[in-house]
Amino acid sequence: MASVLLTGANGRLGSALLVALAKKGFKVRPVLREQNPSYRNAVVCDLSRSQLSEEDFKGIDFVVHAAGLVGDHPYDKLFSSNVLTTRNLLASCPSTIKKAVIASSISVYGDAPKGGQISESSPLRPKTPYGLSKLAAEKEALSYCGKFPIVLLRIGMIYGPGFEEGYFTVLDFLSRRKMFFLGKADNRIPLVHISDVCSAFLCALKAKTPQCAAYNIVGKEQMTQKQILQLASLLLDVPPPARHVNPHLLSASAKLLSFFGKKLDFDLENIRQLSADRAFLIQKAKKELKWAPKVALSKGIAEMINIYKAKRHALKQVVL
Repeated sequence: MASVLLTGANGRLGSALLVALAKKGFKVRPVLREQNPSYRNAVVCDLSRSQLSEEDFKGIDFVVHAAGLVGDHPYDKLFSSNVLTTRNLLASCPSTIKKAVIASSISVYGDAPKGGQISESSPLRPKTPYGLSKLAAEKEALSYCGKFPIVLLRIGMIYGPGFEEGYFTVLDFLSRRKMFFLGKADNRIPLVHISDVCSAFLCALKAKTPQCAAYNIVGKEQMTQKQILQLASLLLDVPPPARHVNPHLLSASAKLLSFFGKKLDFDLENIRQLSADRAFLIQKAKKELKWAPKVALSKGIAEMINIYKAKRHALKQVVL
Protein backbone atom coordinates (compact mmCIF):
# COMPACT_ATOMS: atom_id res chain seq x y z
CA MET A 1 0.00 0.00 0.00
CA ALA A 2 1.51 3.33 -1.11
CA SER A 3 1.65 6.18 1.38
CA VAL A 4 0.87 9.83 0.66
CA LEU A 5 1.73 12.88 2.73
CA LEU A 6 -1.14 15.33 2.14
CA THR A 7 -0.90 19.01 3.07
CA GLY A 8 -4.01 21.11 3.66
CA ALA A 9 -5.89 17.94 4.57
CA ASN A 10 -8.64 19.83 6.40
CA GLY A 11 -9.16 22.42 3.65
CA ARG A 12 -11.85 22.27 0.99
CA LEU A 13 -9.64 20.63 -1.64
CA GLY A 14 -7.57 18.67 0.84
CA SER A 15 -10.54 17.11 2.62
CA ALA A 16 -11.94 15.90 -0.72
CA LEU A 17 -8.54 14.50 -1.68
CA LEU A 18 -8.21 12.76 1.68
CA VAL A 19 -11.40 10.80 0.98
CA ALA A 20 -10.48 10.09 -2.66
CA LEU A 21 -6.99 8.85 -1.79
CA ALA A 22 -8.27 6.60 1.00
CA LYS A 23 -10.90 5.10 -1.31
CA LYS A 24 -8.15 4.19 -3.80
CA GLY A 25 -6.20 2.37 -1.09
CA PHE A 26 -3.55 4.97 -0.30
CA LYS A 27 -2.36 5.30 3.26
CA VAL A 28 -2.64 9.04 3.94
CA ARG A 29 -0.64 11.07 6.44
CA PRO A 30 -2.44 14.43 6.80
CA VAL A 31 -0.54 17.64 7.47
CA LEU A 32 -2.52 20.24 9.42
CA ARG A 33 -1.64 23.75 10.52
CA GLU A 34 -3.27 23.18 13.91
CA GLN A 35 -4.12 20.14 16.00
CA ASN A 36 -7.45 18.53 15.10
CA PRO A 37 -8.58 15.37 16.91
CA SER A 38 -10.78 14.41 13.94
CA TYR A 39 -7.66 13.50 11.92
CA ARG A 40 -5.77 10.36 12.88
CA ASN A 41 -1.98 10.19 12.59
CA ALA A 42 -1.82 13.82 11.52
CA VAL A 43 1.35 15.90 11.41
CA VAL A 44 0.88 19.37 12.87
CA CYS A 45 3.03 21.99 11.16
CA ASP A 46 2.53 25.55 9.94
CA LEU A 47 4.43 25.24 6.67
CA SER A 48 4.42 28.99 6.17
CA ARG A 49 6.75 29.19 9.19
CA SER A 50 8.67 25.94 9.42
CA GLN A 51 9.67 22.73 7.67
CA LEU A 52 8.63 19.17 8.36
CA SER A 53 10.94 16.73 10.12
CA GLU A 54 12.67 13.68 8.69
CA GLU A 55 10.40 11.52 10.84
CA ASP A 56 7.30 13.01 9.17
CA PHE A 57 8.36 11.39 5.87
CA LYS A 58 9.09 7.97 7.27
CA GLY A 59 7.42 5.42 4.96
CA ILE A 60 6.05 8.12 2.61
CA ASP A 61 6.07 7.41 -1.13
CA PHE A 62 4.28 10.46 -2.56
CA VAL A 63 3.57 14.07 -1.59
CA VAL A 64 0.34 15.88 -2.49
CA HIS A 65 0.40 19.60 -1.76
CA ALA A 66 -3.11 21.01 -1.45
CA ALA A 67 -2.50 23.64 1.25
CA GLY A 68 -2.87 27.27 0.26
CA LEU A 69 -5.00 30.38 0.23
CA VAL A 70 -7.46 31.25 -2.53
CA GLY A 71 -9.21 34.50 -3.32
CA ASP A 72 -8.94 38.26 -2.98
CA HIS A 73 -6.29 38.84 -0.30
CA PRO A 74 -3.21 41.07 0.12
CA TYR A 75 -0.16 39.66 -1.64
CA ASP A 76 1.90 39.28 1.53
CA LYS A 77 -0.75 36.98 2.98
CA LEU A 78 -0.98 35.00 -0.28
CA PHE A 79 2.82 34.79 -0.46
CA SER A 80 2.99 33.33 3.03
CA SER A 81 0.22 30.78 2.43
CA ASN A 82 1.10 29.78 -1.13
CA VAL A 83 4.80 30.40 -1.71
CA LEU A 84 6.38 29.84 1.70
CA THR A 85 4.35 26.67 2.32
CA THR A 86 5.57 25.24 -1.00
CA ARG A 87 9.15 26.25 -0.29
CA ASN A 88 9.21 24.76 3.21
CA LEU A 89 7.39 21.58 2.20
CA LEU A 90 9.69 20.71 -0.68
CA ALA A 91 12.82 21.70 1.23
CA SER A 92 11.72 19.12 3.81
CA CYS A 93 11.21 16.28 1.33
CA PRO A 94 13.83 13.52 1.14
CA SER A 95 15.13 12.47 -2.28
CA THR A 96 13.38 9.11 -1.81
CA ILE A 97 10.01 10.71 -2.62
CA LYS A 98 8.69 9.15 -5.83
CA LYS A 99 6.69 12.21 -6.92
CA ALA A 100 5.22 15.48 -5.62
CA VAL A 101 1.89 16.60 -7.06
CA ILE A 102 1.22 20.30 -6.48
CA ALA A 103 -2.14 22.10 -6.65
CA SER A 104 -1.55 25.14 -8.83
CA SER A 105 -4.04 27.32 -10.68
CA ILE A 106 -5.04 28.51 -14.13
CA SER A 107 -4.61 32.00 -12.66
CA VAL A 108 -0.91 31.77 -13.56
CA TYR A 109 -1.86 32.44 -17.20
CA GLY A 110 -4.05 35.52 -16.93
CA ASP A 111 -6.71 35.89 -19.64
CA ALA A 112 -6.96 33.90 -22.86
CA PRO A 113 -6.02 35.54 -26.17
CA LYS A 114 -9.15 36.86 -27.85
CA GLY A 115 -11.16 33.89 -29.06
CA GLY A 116 -8.27 31.54 -28.29
CA GLN A 117 -7.51 28.76 -25.85
CA ILE A 118 -4.66 28.41 -23.40
CA SER A 119 -2.29 25.44 -23.45
CA GLU A 120 0.46 24.59 -20.99
CA SER A 121 2.98 26.30 -23.29
CA SER A 122 1.08 29.61 -23.29
CA PRO A 123 2.75 32.65 -21.67
CA LEU A 124 2.40 32.94 -17.90
CA ARG A 125 1.05 36.44 -17.30
CA PRO A 126 -0.97 36.48 -14.07
CA LYS A 127 -3.03 39.60 -13.45
CA THR A 128 -4.02 39.17 -9.81
CA PRO A 129 -2.13 38.89 -6.51
CA TYR A 130 -3.43 35.32 -6.24
CA GLY A 131 -2.15 34.43 -9.72
CA LEU A 132 1.23 35.99 -8.96
CA SER A 133 1.51 33.99 -5.74
CA LYS A 134 0.68 30.72 -7.52
CA LEU A 135 3.27 31.43 -10.22
CA ALA A 136 5.87 32.13 -7.54
CA ALA A 137 4.88 28.85 -5.85
CA GLU A 138 5.34 27.02 -9.18
CA LYS A 139 8.85 28.45 -9.52
CA GLU A 140 9.67 27.21 -6.03
CA ALA A 141 8.37 23.75 -6.95
CA LEU A 142 10.24 23.56 -10.26
CA SER A 143 13.54 24.25 -8.49
CA TYR A 144 13.23 20.74 -6.99
CA CYS A 145 12.76 18.88 -10.27
CA GLY A 146 16.25 17.44 -10.09
CA LYS A 147 15.53 15.94 -6.68
CA PHE A 148 12.27 14.13 -7.53
CA PRO A 149 9.51 14.42 -10.16
CA ILE A 150 7.22 17.43 -9.84
CA VAL A 151 3.70 17.59 -11.31
CA LEU A 152 1.86 20.91 -11.33
CA LEU A 153 -1.91 20.73 -11.74
CA ARG A 154 -3.23 24.07 -12.97
CA ILE A 155 -6.78 23.78 -11.74
CA GLY A 156 -9.78 25.74 -12.99
CA MET A 157 -12.64 27.16 -10.93
CA ILE A 158 -13.65 24.30 -8.66
CA TYR A 159 -17.32 23.77 -7.88
CA GLY A 160 -19.35 21.00 -6.30
CA PRO A 161 -19.94 19.80 -2.71
CA GLY A 162 -17.78 21.77 -0.30
CA PHE A 163 -17.22 24.59 -2.81
CA GLU A 164 -20.41 26.58 -2.32
CA GLU A 165 -18.78 29.93 -1.49
CA GLY A 166 -19.39 32.48 -4.24
CA TYR A 167 -21.61 30.13 -6.24
CA PHE A 168 -24.40 30.32 -3.66
CA THR A 169 -24.30 34.12 -3.92
CA VAL A 170 -24.97 33.82 -7.65
CA LEU A 171 -27.74 31.24 -7.10
CA ASP A 172 -29.31 33.44 -4.46
CA PHE A 173 -29.25 36.46 -6.78
CA LEU A 174 -30.78 34.35 -9.55
CA SER A 175 -33.48 33.03 -7.22
CA ARG A 176 -34.41 36.57 -6.16
CA ARG A 177 -34.25 37.75 -9.79
CA LYS A 178 -31.51 40.25 -8.96
CA MET A 179 -28.68 38.66 -10.93
CA PHE A 180 -27.12 40.42 -13.90
CA PHE A 181 -24.72 39.62 -16.71
CA LEU A 182 -21.22 41.05 -16.38
CA GLY A 183 -20.33 42.80 -19.62
CA LYS A 184 -21.41 41.08 -22.82
CA ALA A 185 -21.36 37.73 -20.96
CA ASP A 186 -19.74 35.98 -23.91
CA ASN A 187 -16.63 35.18 -21.91
CA ARG A 188 -15.82 31.51 -21.31
CA ILE A 189 -15.67 30.30 -17.70
CA PRO A 190 -13.42 27.30 -16.87
CA LEU A 191 -15.41 25.41 -14.24
CA VAL A 192 -14.32 21.98 -13.03
CA HIS A 193 -16.13 19.65 -10.63
CA ILE A 194 -14.34 18.63 -7.44
CA SER A 195 -14.68 14.94 -8.32
CA ASP A 196 -12.85 15.56 -11.60
CA VAL A 197 -10.12 17.46 -9.73
CA CYS A 198 -9.66 14.54 -7.34
CA SER A 199 -9.44 12.10 -10.23
CA ALA A 200 -6.73 14.30 -11.80
CA PHE A 201 -4.59 13.97 -8.67
CA LEU A 202 -5.08 10.22 -8.64
CA CYS A 203 -4.12 9.98 -12.31
CA ALA A 204 -1.06 12.19 -11.72
CA LEU A 205 0.15 9.89 -8.94
CA LYS A 206 -0.29 6.81 -11.10
CA ALA A 207 0.95 8.05 -14.49
CA LYS A 208 4.51 7.95 -15.74
CA THR A 209 5.17 11.66 -16.04
CA PRO A 210 8.25 13.67 -17.07
CA GLN A 211 10.59 14.90 -14.33
CA CYS A 212 8.81 18.27 -14.46
CA ALA A 213 5.36 18.75 -15.94
CA ALA A 214 2.34 21.04 -15.75
CA TYR A 215 -1.24 20.20 -16.76
CA ASN A 216 -4.43 22.18 -17.24
CA ILE A 217 -7.30 20.68 -15.24
CA VAL A 218 -10.69 22.08 -16.30
CA GLY A 219 -14.14 20.69 -17.07
CA LYS A 220 -15.30 18.95 -20.22
CA GLU A 221 -17.44 21.94 -21.29
CA GLN A 222 -16.27 25.53 -21.23
CA MET A 223 -19.50 27.49 -21.52
CA THR A 224 -19.85 31.24 -21.61
CA GLN A 225 -21.03 33.26 -18.66
CA LYS A 226 -24.38 33.75 -20.39
CA GLN A 227 -24.83 30.03 -21.08
CA ILE A 228 -24.02 29.11 -17.48
CA LEU A 229 -26.36 31.68 -15.95
CA GLN A 230 -29.12 30.72 -18.37
CA LEU A 231 -28.66 27.04 -17.51
CA ALA A 232 -28.75 27.77 -13.76
CA SER A 233 -31.87 29.91 -14.23
CA LEU A 234 -33.57 27.11 -16.12
CA LEU A 235 -32.73 24.59 -13.37
CA LEU A 236 -33.94 27.05 -10.71
CA ASP A 237 -37.10 27.65 -12.75
CA VAL A 238 -36.63 31.43 -12.80
CA PRO A 239 -36.18 33.88 -15.68
CA PRO A 240 -32.56 34.44 -16.77
CA PRO A 241 -30.89 37.79 -16.04
CA ALA A 242 -31.97 40.68 -18.21
CA ARG A 243 -29.48 43.39 -17.23
CA HIS A 244 -25.85 43.83 -18.26
CA VAL A 245 -23.47 45.52 -15.80
CA ASN A 246 -20.05 46.90 -16.66
CA PRO A 247 -17.54 44.74 -14.72
CA HIS A 248 -15.03 47.61 -14.53
CA LEU A 249 -17.58 49.86 -12.84
CA LEU A 250 -18.55 47.06 -10.47
CA SER A 251 -14.87 46.51 -9.60
CA ALA A 252 -14.43 50.23 -8.98
CA SER A 253 -17.46 50.17 -6.66
CA ALA A 254 -16.02 47.18 -4.81
CA LYS A 255 -12.70 48.97 -4.31
CA LEU A 256 -14.44 52.14 -3.10
CA LEU A 257 -16.58 50.25 -0.62
CA SER A 258 -13.53 48.32 0.58
CA PHE A 259 -11.82 51.63 1.33
CA PHE A 260 -14.67 52.45 3.72
CA GLY A 261 -14.59 49.00 5.31
CA LYS A 262 -17.63 47.69 3.42
CA LYS A 263 -18.02 45.20 0.61
CA LEU A 264 -20.29 44.12 -2.20
CA ASP A 265 -21.75 40.62 -2.37
CA PHE A 266 -19.19 40.05 -5.14
CA ASP A 267 -15.54 40.80 -4.29
CA LEU A 268 -12.89 41.68 -6.86
CA GLU A 269 -11.90 38.05 -7.40
CA ASN A 270 -15.55 37.01 -7.90
CA ILE A 271 -16.02 39.76 -10.46
CA ARG A 272 -12.89 38.79 -12.34
CA GLN A 273 -13.75 35.09 -12.35
CA LEU A 274 -17.21 35.80 -13.72
CA SER A 275 -16.16 38.33 -16.35
CA ALA A 276 -12.72 37.18 -17.58
CA ASP A 277 -12.55 35.19 -20.81
CA ARG A 278 -10.59 32.02 -20.11
CA ALA A 279 -10.67 28.81 -22.12
CA PHE A 280 -8.18 25.96 -21.84
CA LEU A 281 -6.86 23.00 -23.75
CA ILE A 282 -6.62 19.76 -21.73
CA GLN A 283 -5.20 17.40 -24.37
CA LYS A 284 -1.89 17.13 -22.52
CA ALA A 285 -3.57 15.86 -19.34
CA LYS A 286 -5.67 13.46 -21.38
CA LYS A 287 -2.63 12.06 -23.18
CA GLU A 288 0.00 11.94 -20.42
CA LEU A 289 -2.11 11.51 -17.28
CA LYS A 290 -4.83 9.42 -18.93
CA TRP A 291 -7.29 11.81 -17.27
CA ALA A 292 -10.56 13.14 -18.62
CA PRO A 293 -13.26 15.17 -16.86
CA LYS A 294 -16.58 13.34 -16.58
CA VAL A 295 -19.06 15.66 -14.89
CA ALA A 296 -21.31 17.55 -17.31
CA LEU A 297 -22.14 21.13 -16.31
CA SER A 298 -25.88 20.40 -16.41
CA LYS A 299 -25.40 17.64 -13.84
CA GLY A 300 -22.92 19.58 -11.71
CA ILE A 301 -24.98 22.76 -11.58
CA ALA A 302 -28.13 20.76 -10.77
CA GLU A 303 -26.20 19.19 -7.88
CA MET A 304 -25.14 22.62 -6.62
CA ILE A 305 -28.73 23.89 -6.83
CA ASN A 306 -29.98 20.93 -4.81
CA ILE A 307 -27.37 21.65 -2.11
CA TYR A 308 -28.29 25.34 -2.19
CA LYS A 309 -32.00 24.63 -1.80
CA ALA A 310 -31.39 22.17 1.06
CA LYS A 311 -29.20 24.63 2.97
CA ARG A 312 -31.58 27.50 2.34
CA HIS A 313 -34.46 25.39 3.64
CA ALA A 314 -32.45 24.40 6.73
CA LEU A 315 -31.61 28.07 7.40
CA LYS A 316 -35.28 29.04 7.17
CA GLN A 317 -36.17 26.28 9.61
CA VAL A 318 -33.59 27.63 12.08
CA VAL A 319 -34.88 31.20 11.70
CA LEU A 320 -38.47 30.08 12.22
